[in-house]
Formats: sequence, structure tokens, C-alpha cells
Amino acid sequence: MMLTTHVIEGTAKGPRFLLTGAVHGNEKCGTAAIGRLLMEIAAGLVTLHKGTLVAVPVCNPRAYAQHTRQAEENLNRVIRHHDNPTAYEHHLANELTGVIDTCDIMLDLHSYSSGVRPFLFLDNDTPENRAFAQALGIPYWITGWDELYADQPELNGGDTMSYVKNAGKTGLLVECGQHEDPAAILHAYHAVRAALAHFGMTDPYEALDQTPPQVNRLTAVITKDRDGVFARPWQHLDPVKKGEVVIQYADGSTLTAPEDGVVIMPAPQAAPGSEWIYFGVAE
Repeated sequence: MMLTTHVIEGTAKGPRFLLTGAVHGNEKCGTAAIGRLLMEIAAGLVTLHKGTLVAVPVCNPRAYAQHTRQAEENLNRVIRHHDNPTAYEHHLANELTGVIDTCDIMLDLHSYSSGVRPFLFLDNDTPENRAFAQALGIPYWITGWDELYADQPELNGGDTMSYVKNAGKTGLLVECGQHEDPAAILHAYHAVRAALAHFGMTDPYEALDQTPPQVNRLTAVITKDRDGVFARPWQHLDPVKKGEVVIQYADGSTLTAPEDGVVIMPAPQAAPGSEWIYFGVAE
């Protein structure tokens, strides 16, 4: 076994709830938040009234130890069963999908590079998932992930929420804030507590924000296919106008915004061949 998994049984029957952190090794807020929750349960400060909590605080141990996004491949692009695993993350994916298969609900905790506002991905827009999202008190939602990558399967061979959706389970992925921002740990912790309370597994827990969500739909993804720099230090959800220069390439050419909207998850230090910046529009 490559993954350390904690299983805590509630006092009554209920859903089997999976918490995951550090799918990307440099995204450690989820690990810290899950660690805090496990300590509080052990100390009797939080009681699991029903169901089963399954926690995997570090889903990519090698990348976590290296403080890198990945060891060999992006784990959150290879979440499926690999009959002939060739990369370290393929072995992790085989183990992680096995854990997901045993659970009913999943909350996957991440962080990102440019911006501080927590947000969540709502791709499987069922009434149950929407109520789950609303309960977390995170006012920024992103949709359209599956549709965006359906036309570019070479970029995504499987992510946690697509796997959850295809398995008919309930799940959300939360980007809790900037990688190094201590507030991201608090956002992750509040999301965990609100999620468990929403499903009746723990005592009620008031979400931080009750305002209606601001929803943006992904419309385009730009991969880093050559050298260049951002035209300015873009932050997540910065507004952008159609035709505005977003990237200055080293060869003198530019990339401009395809339409009025926002930039999403800009990654100025993206590796060649990986996602550099996304565009979105308000729903």
C-alpha cells in the first residue's frame, strides 16, 4: 500500500465519506485541514454521529515529500484504473480509485497558484451536488470542466471528479486558496466541517458565507506550447475583455482573450505542455 488511509466509524450507519488532500504534492492545505480534523476526533472535540469517514491526507506521497506538483505525471489527469501502470502516479491512481469505489461521497481539497479566493468545481450539477456545494459556504463556483476537456482528451485522461461522476457518486473539488497562504488551510478546514455537517455526520456547522454563488463556466484552456510570459500578473477571476492581450510569447506574437469574461487559474510557472491559463464567462 502506497497511501496512508484513516478509517473512522460513526456511532450509527450512514454514508461513507472520503476526504483527500495533496493529490498534487505542493498543495498541502488539505493535508493540514484533514490532520486537524483527525486530531479533533481523536481528542473528542468532534464526534462522528453516523457514517464512516475515510481520509487520505496525502494522495501523492513522493511529490508531497519533494514539494512538487507531481513526481512523474499529473495525478489528477490519470485517475482511472491502469492495467499496465508505467508511472508512479499510475500506481497511485489504481489505489485511489479503489478507495473511491468503496465510498459514497468525496471532497477533494486543492490549492492554486495565482489568487486567494477559495472556489469549487461543480460539474455534476445534480440537486444533491448543488445542495452540497451550497452548504460549503464558498461563493465562487466553476462549471464546464467536463465539456471543456471532452474536446481535448489528450489533456485529461481522468480526474477525481470525473471518476466520481462516472461512478454515480457525489463529489466536489475545492480550490481552497493560494498554495502558500495560511488562510487556505482554514478554508479547507471549514469546507470539511461544513460538508460533514451537511450530510448529518457531525453536529451542525455554520458555513462562512451564505451569499448566492458567482458561477463562471469554463470556455477555453491554453496549454504552454512555447516560451512566453503573462502580459500582466493575472489573478484568478480577473476580468478580461475580448481581444485583450493575455500572453506575450517570446517570438513576439501574442495570445488574446477570446471573449469578455474572466481568467481562471492562471499558472505563471506552468511546465511546458501543461495548462497555463483558462478563460470563462459568467453563467
